[in-house]
Amino acid sequence: MKAAIATGLGAVLVQSQAFEPADFNATQALIENGVDVSNLSLVDGVFERSGLSACSAASGTLSYSNFTGTYWSAQQGSVSPACVFLPSSSLQVSTVVLVSRLTKCSFAVKGGGHAAFAGASSIEGGITVSMERFNHVVPAKDKKTVDVGPGNRWVDVYEQLESAGIGVAGGRMAPVGVPGLLLGGGITFFSNKIGWACDNVASYDLVTASGVPLTVSPTSHPDLYWALRGGGNNFGIVTNFKLEAFPLGMMWGGQRLYGQDTLEKVLDAAFEFATEGSNSDPDASVINSFTALPEIGPVSITQLEYAQPIANASVFSSFNAIPHIQSSTDIRTLAEITIMMSEGSKDGLRQTQWNASFKVSRLLFSFLLETFYAAFPELQDVEGFFPTISIQVITEGQLKGMQKNGGNALGLDPKGGPYFIMNMSGQWANASDDSRVLAFFSGIIESVKAEAKKTGADNSFMYVNYASQFNDPIGSYGEKNLERLRAVSKEYDPKAVFQKLQPGHFKLEGGPPHSYMP
Repeated sequence: MKAAIATGLGAVLVQSQAFEPADFNATQALIENGVDVSNLSLVDGVFERSGLSACSAASGTLSYSNFTGTYWSAQQGSVSPACVFLPSSSLQVSTVVLVSRLTKCSFAVKGGGHAAFAGASSIEGGITVSMERFNHVVPAKDKKTVDVGPGNRWVDVYEQLESAGIGVAGGRMAPVGVPGLLLGGGITFFSNKIGWACDNVASYDLVTASGVPLTVSPTSHPDLYWALRGGGNNFGIVTNFKLEAFPLGMMWGGQRLYGQDTLEKVLDAAFEFATEGSNSDPDASVINSFTALPEIGPVSITQLEYAQPIANASVFSSFNAIPHIQSSTDIRTLAEITIMMSEGSKDGLRQTQWNASFKVSRLLFSFLLETFYAAFPELQDVEGFFPTISIQVITEGQLKGMQKNGGNALGLDPKGGPYFIMNMSGQWANASDDSRVLAFFSGIIESVKAEAKKTGADNSFMYVNYASQFNDPIGSYGEKNLERLRAVSKEYDPKAVFQKLQPGHFKLEGGPPHSYMP
């Protein structure tokens, strides 16, 4: 379906109450936005009359091909929208929402395009709204906050803040986009000290389902502010994130490569950090990943970061004591660390992500690693297959930081921590291997969850940004939080525009995006 998206020059956004009135009229709202609505079905005619072409790219053109190639995963890049719209103002975002609503044309919103499965931030036959022109990064004069546009990738944000000597809580990989990470929660290098990325958003500028722009903060629409901190793309389109900033100079960080004979010691060190080290030093961050490398075999690629320019801080003493094959740790900028962490992650391959969370358990650490390596040989014939399994601790410091400004929507009980996320990801070359690859990851997840239940280490929470299309992560926030999210949605979007017309990613109703695997 093609839809007309046209904006008049010099138009003023409709201002109205925060929630939608019962007699709301999308046609009238479009007229007040400066749109000629005399015949929306005649797409080309509307474009000519409006004087501003709505589609920045159309199917089959070079620019269209370049756009679809900007997704991280091949699955997302294979989706063909009818129209790609690149708004540059809140007015234009308002208009595309209203036109979609009026014509019933489905849409998707793309930030960095770093989700793995098809349709997460792309739409077949509908309108893909790319936020790439919202690429501003503007520190406040007092350097306490930064306005960040949803078209940025995190490396761009960090590089632009270096001269100001400040940082923000954001993504750990350079190409990850700003909006998806923030709306899904967002684990950062600084989370042990200040909570997740969503806990450090001072306010949001949001276009609602009725095209109305709102500034959302702890004191302005606080119910919606709570929902946006982990509730995903279910409440509107964010055009600006005002992020809390903090002084930041150089850091220390990098990767350590540990061989097979040291993996149990790495797990010991990971457990010690989860239960002791993370409590003693909030500047420390650790990610323990495991895979197998040609000619080396099973390895741990352990990411160590420290928010001060201090090498080998004592909090990492257990890791420092383990002999390693290779190390890239050094004093660097935050941007340089994110670039280094992204090495080897190429766009355009088939990708998948899976996760589950558990209470920290040393026995479960060993079990998940044994299960992963036992299944590994099953897919050695799959071209380009490169799987990893990671342990990421949700520390007590993170849980404390999540309670700021009324708490977030994630539903993690601070009294039950620390927890850890078992994140699995994989890349491969051919669609013909999809079913085997997906079954590989699904089988490991189910085995570890069953073992955790036996030992009392099970936990319901699932991280949105690591979830597969067969998961329902928002449903894992608990019934109370889920009902609260649905109530907020009904308040600001009574016609369920962002549930029905924007079907991508994870919704508040209906369970997983896909109910069965191929």
